[in-house]
Amino acid sequence: MNPSSFRVETSFKTNGRVRVLNPSDWNRAALVAAVNGFNGKVVTVIGDVGIDRYTVGSVDRISPEAPVPIVWVKEERLKLGLAANVADNLKVLGGVPKMLGVVGRDRSGEDFLALSKEKNIDPSNLVYDDTRKTVLKERIVSDRQQLLRVDYETPGFISSSAENELIENAKKCISQSGAVIVQDYSKGLLSKSLSDKISLIAKSSKCPFLVDPNRRNDLSLYSMAGILKPNRKEAEKLSGISISSQDSLLEAGDTIMKRSPVEHLVLTLGRDGMALFSRSTESVTIIPTIAREVFDVSGAGDTVISVLALTLSTGASLETAAILGNISGGIVVGKFGTATVTQSEVMTFVNELG
Repeated sequence: MNPSSFRVETSFKTNGRVRVLNPSDWNRAALVAAVNGFNGKVVTVIGDVGIDRYTVGSVDRISPEAPVPIVWVKEERLKLGLAANVADNLKVLGGVPKMLGVVGRDRSGEDFLALSKEKNIDPSNLVYDDTRKTVLKERIVSDRQQLLRVDYETPGFISSSAENELIENAKKCISQSGAVIVQDYSKGLLSKSLSDKISLIAKSSKCPFLVDPNRRNDLSLYSMAGILKPNRKEAEKLSGISISSQDSLLEAGDTIMKRSPVEHLVLTLGRDGMALFSRSTESVTIIPTIAREVFDVSGAGDTVISVLALTLSTGASLETAAILGNISGGIVVGKFGTATVTQSEVMTFVNELG
């Protein structure tokens, strides 16, 4: 792919409060310095972890038992999923992830441990809960078209003993980290009790806390967030406002800022890029996206928040972090499945765009 051939797009315009930050306005020296600073940066990831399994095959006939396709399986792939995909992104980008989550003592838990070791991601901070299944999402795919998804998980929240063990691990890991990511997939990890405990740690910590929310939950669960990173649908749910124009974007962002104590809001908008809201200023910055063919959006948000956290851990500005996160998200949607990006891929776009 040649980055120079891609277009920069957004439907939002510089007007009043809004500033559209195009590639020609980027501080390229700051971007390069941040990417070069990723290596060795420690980031704690707290969230629901699991496995993505891709069962890949071909379809050439319909079952005689029911009107469904028969998939002739040719390949099975296992990948770290959910918040573990964030840890994988951090590792591939040169960071050192401290991964905190809960797994069961089952076959998927064993697979998860093996995958973590294969990726050189330290699994020692995981908590085992005998009452739960390890989250597994199986996707049946034919000719790169997803036919079906099957989810294996345990409803309800993790046990109190698992929660207490996770908090003790979190205190140790956060004290060694340059940033913290709380990734909520609403799979039973982030209860109000756990949220309150993490918030107490956040108040005494000097490193940035970034939260990727879930639209099933409300803002009260994310009081630990210094930076909140919802996508468009999540922002609409959190604010109660449909984002269909520049005015409605501003209204939704302002509403979320008023309803929560966050310092910054990074609202990802798909083809419209990102919108940055900050408590310290009335100005809203739009980082346009890079137009390209979208192959698979799964995991793009994981990549974005990974790059945001790594960039901030280098001491760079939120604006620099958002530009790099936007670039990285744009790269990963051109890949199949829950993919990752590398430093070299990000640097190529920094050097060639605009």
